[in-house]
Amino acid sequence: MIDPKKALTDGIEVVRPIIEPHGFRFQFREQGKGSGGTFAWGEFIRENRSLQLHFRLTLGMIRYCVADQSASHGSYMQELGVWNRCRYPGFSEDPIAGFDDLAHDLAFAEDFSSGTAAILLRAASKEALRATDRNEQLMRISVGDVRKLEQMKDRFRAAEYSEVMTLATELKYPDKMSQSEQRMIHIARERTTGRLSTSRR
Repeated sequence: MIDPKKALTDGIEVVRPIIEPHGFRFQFREQGKGSGGTFAWGEFIRENRSLQLHFRLTLGMIRYCVADQSASHGSYMQELGVWNRCRYPGFSEDPIAGFDDLAHDLAFAEDFSSGTAAILLRAASKEALRATDRNEQLMRISVGDVRKLEQMKDRFRAAEYSEVMTLATELKYPDKMSQSEQRMIHIARERTTGRLSTSRR
């Protein structure tokens, strides 16, 4: 049985020679048990920057933080343009292997360790936007908007434009519609108005 705290403590020794020369110092934060089992985590800190490392059965979540902004290892490496050269995450069963892979990848992270962190902040911003988009999509699903939009598209294809307009009034978050969905409603409104005008003649 793997002891997460011991594994984290051992693994830190692999990463320490890479990050500590830049003024970072490690602080162990917590050991506990959650729904996924026992865990431990800590972080390398320098002023308002930190590299957070979480361990469960293997090295798991890694986050680069500057003040209140943060990005995952994957998001940051992609923004640096080196994702295809990264080793983490690997697929070894050796609990220390993840730290070896991270130590390799940290060679690409000079922007964070000794630079302005501008690229990291850009990655953090993009990641936050993606998270917002996912949350908005989940919200639209939970209130039924996604299902109604699919119904609207079906009615539009069937040229049932008045039905499209009726369903549009039932949307809880109409401001979250895409441009194509807004265009669909605009066309449905024009065609519904045109039919009403023709029927009055």
